[in-house]
Amino acid sequence: MSIVCIGIGDATMGRRTLGPNGEVVSETKAHWESNPQGGSVAVWTASEKTDEPEGPVELYGDWDAAHYLPRVLELLHPRRRINVPDLKSMILAADKEGCGLCDYCQRCGYDCRYCIITEWKEEGHDE
Repeated sequence: MSIVCIGIGDATMGRRTLGPNGEVVSETKAHWESNPQGGSVAVWTASEKTDEPEGPVELYGDWDAAHYLPRVLELLHPRRRINVPDLKSMILAADKEGCGLCDYCQRCGYDCRYCIITEWKEEGHDE
């Protein structure tokens, strides 16, 4: 059995600087560090016996709950139906029927570039 872990912290992307002849001048490895004030969310599973990660850590922006929360649920695989409705299907069905949900957000000044509904609508109504 695995432990599902989720944490907030800082993600540092790796960087390698090469010299004029292709030699490595400096290198920083990619890593994630726990930090309550951080801007990224890490999701991973760990061994129940050793507490060691069982695979790669998956990183998300702390604002990107529409992607990391479903991943956490996928890893937890609850045996019973969860109490969160399928909002994606509901919103896309309403949009297909002409209900302008985005009109409400625009009145409040929300930026569509950061909205999961915009992403869903761009994916299409195939689902």
